[in-house]
Amino acid sequence: MRLDEDAVALHTRSVVDAVEDAVRDRILRGLEGEGATITEAGVATQFGVGRPTARMALERFVTDGILLRDGRRGLILRVMSRMDVIDLYESRTLIESYVHAQLAAEATVPAQASQQNDMLRLAARRNDAGAVLAADVAFHQQLVHAYGHSRIARMHASLMAEAHVCMARVQASQLLRAEEIADEHAEILEAIGSGNSDRSHALTAWHLKHARDKLLGQ
Repeated sequence: MRLDEDAVALHTRSVVDAVEDAVRDRILRGLEGEGATITEAGVATQFGVGRPTARMALERFVTDGILLRDGRRGLILRVMSRMDVIDLYESRTLIESYVHAQLAAEATVPAQASQQNDMLRLAARRNDAGAVLAADVAFHQQLVHAYGHSRIARMHASLMAEAHVCMARVQASQLLRAEEIADEHAEILEAIGSGNSDRSHALTAWHLKHARDKLLGQ
């Protein structure tokens, strides 16, 4: 009996993951505009799942700060204000600049981060905006994961859930060329590999400020 319950739980989690991925894809592709209402009933109908499954998937977006509760409308897709963008990118800068400087102190370039930047360049040549975005997000995540501090990684993952939406907007609006992003990544990796903590810190801060300013300018 216990094994059957475990199997059902695993199956339920996999369906929730699939629904979450599908909703996230719609948000990242701009199919759900800022301020749009997203309901359990609508998600359940759209993806052919039960409302409890839809509720569990949507709750993850609430936790990430992507969906907000509205007493009258239910769940709405968050509208990122100017201060939201500034706060988000300042928080990322505090974590990522510090982590990259620490990696540079050991002159350690994570192979996974280099691979993601190579994938970003390949996606750019193929004009695949979705793959560019995925590789861009993964590049930043791999560097933080390589530092090996789980609490910092969890804090960063929380920020990246919101940042993912902002980065999608950068790509959708063509605010930065993918090749330009990859070049900035490469400079950061070179600074880390050369053991230059100050330069890696400064380049990371500039890279994030560059993206932030493009969003604010929009």
